[in-house]
Amino acid sequence: MKERKRPCALTAFSIRLGCVIFLFWLLGLAAITLAISQYIFQGLSEKGIDYAEYAAMVGGLDRLFSAEEEAAERRAQPGAAEYAMNRAIAHAERSIQPPSFAGYPGMSEKLSIFCSQYLRCNTAILVLDSAGEILRSSGDFIYFGYQSEEAWQQGEAEAASGMAWIDLSDVADPRYVRLRSQYGQLHSLDVDVIRITGCWDGSRLEPLSLAVLDIGAYDQALETVCPGWWEQAEDAAAAAMPTEAEAEITISADGRSATVSVSGDSQTPPYTRAELDAMGLLAWDVYFDETASAVMPADAVTIYAFSPEIFVYDAGGPVRYQGSERHENLLALLKTMGFYQNVGRNRFYSGASQFSLWNMIVFSSWQGDDLANEDSFGSGDSPSAEYTLLTAMQASPLRIAAQFLRNVYLFFTAFALVAFWLLRRSLKKNLTAPLQAVVEGMDAGWGYLPQLRDRPPRWAEPYALAVTHYQQTQHKLRADADEIQRLRTALDYAQAAEAERRRMTSSIAHELKTPLAILHSYAEGLQEHIAEEKRDRYLEVILAESERMDALVLEMLDFSRLEAGKVKLERSEFSLAALSRAVFARLERAAEAKRLQITFDFPTECMVLADESRIAQVIENFATNAIKYTPPGGKIMVRITVSRNGTRFCIANDCAPLSPQALHRVWDSFFRADAARSGGGSGLGLAIAKSIIELHGGHCAVHNTEHGVEFSFMI
Repeated sequence: MKERKRPCALTAFSIRLGCVIFLFWLLGLAAITLAISQYIFQGLSEKGIDYAEYAAMVGGLDRLFSAEEEAAERRAQPGAAEYAMNRAIAHAERSIQPPSFAGYPGMSEKLSIFCSQYLRCNTAILVLDSAGEILRSSGDFIYFGYQSEEAWQQGEAEAASGMAWIDLSDVADPRYVRLRSQYGQLHSLDVDVIRITGCWDGSRLEPLSLAVLDIGAYDQALETVCPGWWEQAEDAAAAAMPTEAEAEITISADGRSATVSVSGDSQTPPYTRAELDAMGLLAWDVYFDETASAVMPADAVTIYAFSPEIFVYDAGGPVRYQGSERHENLLALLKTMGFYQNVGRNRFYSGASQFSLWNMIVFSSWQGDDLANEDSFGSGDSPSAEYTLLTAMQASPLRIAAQFLRNVYLFFTAFALVAFWLLRRSLKKNLTAPLQAVVEGMDAGWGYLPQLRDRPPRWAEPYALAVTHYQQTQHKLRADADEIQRLRTALDYAQAAEAERRRMTSSIAHELKTPLAILHSYAEGLQEHIAEEKRDRYLEVILAESERMDALVLEMLDFSRLEAGKVKLERSEFSLAALSRAVFARLERAAEAKRLQITFDFPTECMVLADESRIAQVIENFATNAIKYTPPGGKIMVRITVSRNGTRFCIANDCAPLSPQALHRVWDSFFRADAARSGGGSGLGLAIAKSIIELHGGHCAVHNTEHGVEFSFMI
């Protein structure tokens, strides 16, 4: 059965740790989002419940239907009710802001963790008459106060005599493209006055031509008639700045101009817009003009609009209501709620409203009736509503909370990633890395783990495994390996010693065979009285061979004692150069017999601390070997060098180079090279020399040179 692949510990832990951290991250953010969404839900509920009354107040509908005496006069102004409706639709937007410390002394906005933004809710407004017909609804329009052309030409005060509006709902109408493009968040157009020619439909005007007077056009025209007037007015005001008690500020009815009286001197411009227009100095920007291409209707009028405001309604996307109903937008849903009219002045429809954290829809209404008529209260019934204002507000508390908490999401995400990285790093450093090091050390033959020795794990279990138990097992295995190696070395030594013993026995037998044979043959000759005249010669040969056997036996005994470590050195300080010269002096006759050239290269001081007699034995063996194998007339170079590592003695002689096998075995006992280098001797000289030098703690070396061979030792 195939064994399944196992993941590494760090990978498996990282996956599980990531899942756990992700789960806590998800649950934590879900809890925070739910908590904030409940706060938002409360605020949205209050805003939705009061939305109709708020819209009526913002638009001024409540002042048209109040108990004040001026309410009737306001309603009597042409288009006042429609203007209030339009203003309610345009300005009664609902939005919500995140919790903040704004307005609290000593608290900084930087302490807020929420995104600083206002989020608008999806809203819709309907205005119905007493018969339930829709008078106005959320849409695109311009509304304004206006002055008739006659009043404009007569130069009357620039104050509105009526209210009107233009419907911009047809997005395909090319006349309104430019106007719609100027829509801003404050609903105001960057214009001073609009000149409109069109036909009335109640208070709505269907324009045939439209021209705009920019705000700066009046200033330019006034500068043409009265150069420097604005600068003079500013200088005069700055030179005689009155106190608050001495200054009087008068604001015009439309709120677009003001008069500052300084000690009785008025700062009002000398010419009005109508007067400058009569002079032909105002530059009108014509947006469109269809009067030339169409027959002018008989009821066409020209008006001048002041303080125009524009509103472009965002209907939003499809709306799901009560789980199953799906409407094109919120306004389409609100139009199905007409049955709630005439049910009271202010009403919140809890049964029809939809409350949920994901999709909240709140309906409310406001009714306007003439409270100035006290008779309407006598019967105990509420007066019939002249206008009903229906509102709907849609929002998703969860989505709004998610937008407010964007910074919190980013912070907690970064925190979770950093926590994951730190935990994974800690686990890797203190658990998986020590385990991996132990595994690698075991695979490498229980080698040392310097990284764990220098930076031991902080956790108890990995420390016990990687430091204590691993080192104990490592030391035991090392000890066992050393014991095995010792036994293997002893076995190899025993096997080598046995082989060496056999070789030595064979070599000794071979070395003793020749002199014994000579002794035997000459002794038989003496016994048989053969060649009595040569008796003395036979005796000399017998004595010489006996001495040779005696020297061989002594050398073998000496070599045996050296290998067994039974030779004790008697160290003393002496001159290695003087000793070398003395040795070569004893061999002078042998060198002269072969006409050898011996050269010495010794430093001034070359004192050494060693056993002088044993070093002399080594030098004599090297010198005898060099003289023996140097051809007649050859050269021998003797050199001593002193360094920080010790004193080095070298003898280089001319001869045929040694083979690689001979270089490797030249220090073996009873070894002789090929026949060209063979000669007398026991074959133990170089082996004895090597043992003596190693007993001194030095070493011997041999290598071929350009002209022969060089033997050396270092002590």
